[in-house]
Amino acid sequence: MNVIASGLRTPIVLLTWGVVLGYFCITNRIASYLHPSFHALTWVSAAVLILLAVATALLPEKSCTHDDCHHHHGGGWLSTLVLIVPLIAATTLSPSEFGIAAVQNRGTVQDMSQLPAFVPRADDGRAKIQLVDLLYATAEPSMREDFENRNIEIVGQFLPARTGNPDGDRFEIVRMFVMCCAADARPVSVAVQSDRPADFPAMTWLKVTGRATFPFENGRRTALVVADSVTEVEAPAETFIY
Repeated sequence: MNVIASGLRTPIVLLTWGVVLGYFCITNRIASYLHPSFHALTWVSAAVLILLAVATALLPEKSCTHDDCHHHHGGGWLSTLVLIVPLIAATTLSPSEFGIAAVQNRGTVQDMSQLPAFVPRADDGRAKIQLVDLLYATAEPSMREDFENRNIEIVGQFLPARTGNPDGDRFEIVRMFVMCCAADARPVSVAVQSDRPADFPAMTWLKVTGRATFPFENGRRTALVVADSVTEVEAPAETFIY
């Protein structure tokens, strides 16, 4: 019985990892952790792990003849729990989005020089409107010409303005910018000017429509959205921008 039970340790670990990865893919929680280009690979990894678990479980188990065999089996089960319990706990307890503490700890990026040189483009060659595109536009005159005084719509999370708000009519809208995975996520933010009070809980998802402007403030070019409307919305399926 000990031999059979010990032979299940490896399949259990493989199956647990495969099921957890599959769960993240099926529920789309993977969108909160990985760049879309890695999603298909995660699906494949989940399937391979589950298949390996089944194959390993079906392999014949060698009999153990050592007198201290039971001792090793006991230690093996402890190591098995060490491999799977933290994974299950993290899957169950970890949030699926960044909170205000993560944004404050990492600091928001408001300067293009702190971002990689990458500008996503639409099929027609024009830049897609995201927070990060407005930041790139502060340093690229051609992009500023595309966006300056144009009506735009951006979606992000609400933060009270901490600086650069002398008249009390501004707030920040923030998104997490990711190159690879959640570990390298950086909060990027753009100031929004609104003539209506913005009284939302921190990190509330908002849709802001208005005009993109690029004033020169505090010695540098900045991005500022002059809002026509600010409305609360559901979180998008892809909470990160890439």
